[in-house]
Amino acid sequence: MVPGSHKGPLYSLWHNGQFTGAVADEVFEEHKDKIVKCTGKAGSVCLMHSSLLHGSAPNLSDQPRTLYITTYYAEDAIELSPNALPSRFTHELIRGEPSGRVRCSSYEMELPEVLKDTSFFAQQEKG
Repeated sequence: MVPGSHKGPLYSLWHNGQFTGAVADEVFEEHKDKIVKCTGKAGSVCLMHSSLLHGSAPNLSDQPRTLYITTYYAEDAIELSPNALPSRFTHELIRGEPSGRVRCSSYEMELPEVLKDTSFFAQQEKG
């Protein structure tokens, strides 16, 4: 991961009209000297901002790599694209009270592709 990168520009995850879930090689080259490894034992949890530049090495084993992603966001922030695999906890308010308001920021971004597979890794392999 690249510390502080969530405060910088939002980089495209699309290449030649296809969503790959990866930034361009030029972005990697620009940040490669700032990469910090975060390695944990099996069952470890990583909490990070969704815009943080991050990645992992390819899975070279014969075992599948599993991933569980959960998201937390402010009550007054609304998602811009649907969760491909919503759960019964989607939009569950865990703290505070409903405000009846939406917070808006002035910026522009590309929407991700709505996943057709249940695995983000399978989607990346297609790219």
